[in-house]
Amino acid sequence: MISRLWMRQFKAFESCDLELRPLTVFLGENNSGKSSILAAIRLLAQTVQGQDQTIPLALSGVFGDFGSYKDLVHGNHRGRPIRLGITVSGIGPRRKAVETYFETEFKHRAQTRDTIIRWTDIGEVSDNHYQTLLRAATSRDSGKLTIETVQGHPVAETARATVSRHLRMYNFLPRVWPEYPSSQSRSPDVNAAQSLMFDGNRRIRHAFDDALRSLRSVEYLGAMRRAPERTYVNTGVAGRNIGADGAGWPSMLALESPRRRVIGNAITHWTQSAGIADRVTVSWLTDRHYEIVVTNSVTGETENIADVGQGTSQVLPVIVGGSRLRSGDIFIVEEPEIHLHPRAQAALGDFFSELVGAGVQSIVETHSEYLLLRLQQSIASGAIDPASIVFYYVRATPSAKEVDKLTLDSSASFRDQLPGGFFPQRVEEARALARARGTRTTQ
Repeated sequence: MISRLWMRQFKAFESCDLELRPLTVFLGENNSGKSSILAAIRLLAQTVQGQDQTIPLALSGVFGDFGSYKDLVHGNHRGRPIRLGITVSGIGPRRKAVETYFETEFKHRAQTRDTIIRWTDIGEVSDNHYQTLLRAATSRDSGKLTIETVQGHPVAETARATVSRHLRMYNFLPRVWPEYPSSQSRSPDVNAAQSLMFDGNRRIRHAFDDALRSLRSVEYLGAMRRAPERTYVNTGVAGRNIGADGAGWPSMLALESPRRRVIGNAITHWTQSAGIADRVTVSWLTDRHYEIVVTNSVTGETENIADVGQGTSQVLPVIVGGSRLRSGDIFIVEEPEIHLHPRAQAALGDFFSELVGAGVQSIVETHSEYLLLRLQQSIASGAIDPASIVFYYVRATPSAKEVDKLTLDSSASFRDQLPGGFFPQRVEEARALARARGTRTTQ
């Protein structure tokens, strides 16, 4: 689980530092900066999930096309460095008391028009104390990444070139492969650095593994999802990711083992509770082709998914994408409520509550009042621990984009009125309707 995210000079934000919880919900008007926050995690996860471990940042991949460095840096100023940092919970019983953090500063190299690492840290967090286990930085002389500190101790400049032979980079994540300390060098500085690397190698390796596993576990579903097709082709491969446009969900449903119908059961459970369908099934037309069939919850009639409302096809990637994840995985979703009626939007609140119970971290960007109200109901009823959920309101000001943490009282109501037209907008529309009716009757 990602417990903290911070960024400097990244997209809409000059500076931003956020606590994340098992369920993190972002609210705000269009173009307020919500997507910039999600983009930081998407970009890091996309990089480590790619095929090329030598690339510091993969600007195009499974989670989106981020353009160029100019499109990433705040104010489109190529001369500014970008800094991204994340804290993740330790994995495994021995690591749960310790968190891992990594922080990397990137810069644009104008001569070659590429992105390089200025410096990168990886370390541990215990009782809010951050201890750097390994820092690598780009040398001004050689232009290569060299080890500068190990376990908080600086490496002498005379030893950096030698000990940096043990440095291994996985995109922006550093780790070391030290020699056994009995392999003595003529240089005391080299011996001292190698000894520190050997003594701390287990902690460095665990921190590296925690960071890598967390980012590899990220699944992302964007707001622009693919329209349903009348028939699908069976490729025999379900795919690793559902895809930013949700294109992978039909094959995941079609190729699910009959003995382990996690996805199929999750779809049935949610569509029935939301009242949008009795069931969604796969109908095989040939060994190579199949269609997705939706059974109406009222009439019992069956229709091809291409013939039903957009709400059904647009929400199914959300249900499939979340239900297939395991404890410790991370699900990022933009506007899960697209094209859904209020009852179904509210039912999505229950879905994300269930993911919390399953140990899946969800990071959700939404415009839905009904989803928000259902989450508040879940908190008030005790279905969700208030400590497991956090709400943020992102807004644009004349000088910057800002993020406000929203707090709840004992009855799960927001202590302050939500800005930007959430609940107040509904009240204002009702008042406008009443005024319109009064004006018409007096004419």
